[in-house]
Amino acid sequence: MTIRRPWGCLNVLGVAAWTLFGSGAIAPSAPPGDRGAIERPCRAMNYIVVSPDGPRDGGDFGPHTPGTKTSGIQEALNFAKAHRKDVYIAGGAMPKAFGNGVVYHLSETLRVPWFQDFRLDGGEYVLNATFTSGDVVVIDSQMNCRMKFGLIVSPSDGAVVRLKPQTKGPDNVAVIVASTFEFNALVGAGSVFPDGRKAPKGIGLFLDASEAAIVNNTIHATEIIACERGLLLSCGPNPGPRRTGIIDNRIEVPFAHLCATHLQIGDESGAGVFRNTIRANINSEGVPGSAGVRIFGRNNLFTLGFAQTAPQMNIVFERPARDNLITVLEMPNGFTNRAEHPTNRIQPLSPAGLNAPTPEFPSSGVRVMNRYPYTIQAMFVSPGRVTRWMLTEADGTTHTFVGGVSVGQSITLEPGDAVAFVYEQPPVWRWRALR
Repeated sequence: MTIRRPWGCLNVLGVAAWTLFGSGAIAPSAPPGDRGAIERPCRAMNYIVVSPDGPRDGGDFGPHTPGTKTSGIQEALNFAKAHRKDVYIAGGAMPKAFGNGVVYHLSETLRVPWFQDFRLDGGEYVLNATFTSGDVVVIDSQMNCRMKFGLIVSPSDGAVVRLKPQTKGPDNVAVIVASTFEFNALVGAGSVFPDGRKAPKGIGLFLDASEAAIVNNTIHATEIIACERGLLLSCGPNPGPRRTGIIDNRIEVPFAHLCATHLQIGDESGAGVFRNTIRANINSEGVPGSAGVRIFGRNNLFTLGFAQTAPQMNIVFERPARDNLITVLEMPNGFTNRAEHPTNRIQPLSPAGLNAPTPEFPSSGVRVMNRYPYTIQAMFVSPGRVTRWMLTEADGTTHTFVGGVSVGQSITLEPGDAVAFVYEQPPVWRWRALR
């Protein structure tokens, strides 16, 4: 008689079990038919296992879990929460290109309840949603947790993954904090090839702090594709006090592509999204009107690389954006600056230098502001006849200089700084963009 080894055993966690238990009482393999010897390592490691044909193949949960609408995953999460377990979702590679490896179908939203000190682990698998409206995966409050997901595919107009803390955990606080989230890929409802047959649709990864804060986490989504908005950070239309906010998170998206807006950082209110560190590489691959990153928040740090977007749409500073710093690997399609308080900075690897357009010299006594996201060196080609000039910093501090300017003299203007001249004859100047 042939006895299949259950997924809740060394097939899934053997290496970890051998590392944990060494060469003592539990062997790295078990004799045929010795089911108990195989299962003991998983029980000792406190894992609940979701398997491709579970529970028929020996997994604890799976597609054959009675009454399941989530291939047994929701039931596994609920059981793990009730019984203080971790969860492992078994995976498996595709046999050929786009030939489907291990796929778990979801006919309703998968909801990850609040956890503290919890681990969701697994191989590489596909979560395939079969509904067209609503979110695919919603993650509630988490504290000191680590979650690793596979590839998640959505035909829906909602979010592929929404991180939305709502429920108060054991510390009586609703929050997502000090946790790590990893996603293989998040696939929206648009075309996943640059053929233009389906417009980008849905949201890839949505950090939703409309009800509670998302702070001090590490989030990695290797690929986000075919979404109306790839990465969205939002505190909602009516952000509350400091209990809400998206603050001090580290977010990486090595490949964001085929989206209408690849990254949106904040909302029109401009509130609550700050001090995040974000790294991404962006390529619209020809999506019409596509934006790379639209920034509404403040005091965020970016490292970005771009290929295609619409003209002047690699980076868009929206009205409330201020004090953001972006290191740009390459920026072939330029930027648009709509910021009301233009103190955002771009640090390109190759500065624009003298190619930065020089504005007309202002009328006597009229201020001109540096609206470039670069430090500007304003150099005088001829002195004119200036009697005094005033430098105003972005915070409003002003200093007046009595006297003229000279040929070769330079004035440094940081983003948001302004300068005015009182003169009888205007000077001639040339602007140079610095890092």
